[in-house]
Amino acid sequence: MQVTAWTNGSGIYGIWVGSANRNRFFQPIWEEIEVDIADVIHEFRLTRGFWKDCPEFRDSRDIPIETWLLQQRVLPWPPGVPPKFVLLPRGDAQFKLDIWR
Repeated sequence: MQVTAWTNGSGIYGIWVGSANRNRFFQPIWEEIEVDIADVIHEFRLTRGFWKDCPEFRDSRDIPIETWLLQQRVLPWPPGVPPKFVLLPRGDAQFKLDIWR
């Protein structure tokens, strides 16, 4: 699925999956997901807002998404044009985040 970078404008970064992808690839019983980022598995807690009007997962305690975005050389991005990525489902609550090709 195509996803984009997200920020709240105050230093919190995340990955915006959107409501269509959320409804198709995520289960409401999941409280957290595991995401493979550069061959390392990271856990991300899904907020209550994820299931309402904020379909993004945000910085993890073990790797800020901001760090990964900096490594990808996409920060800062032009206003209104967040960088695109691919989030590949790998099984029950497991995904792989990669660059959009």
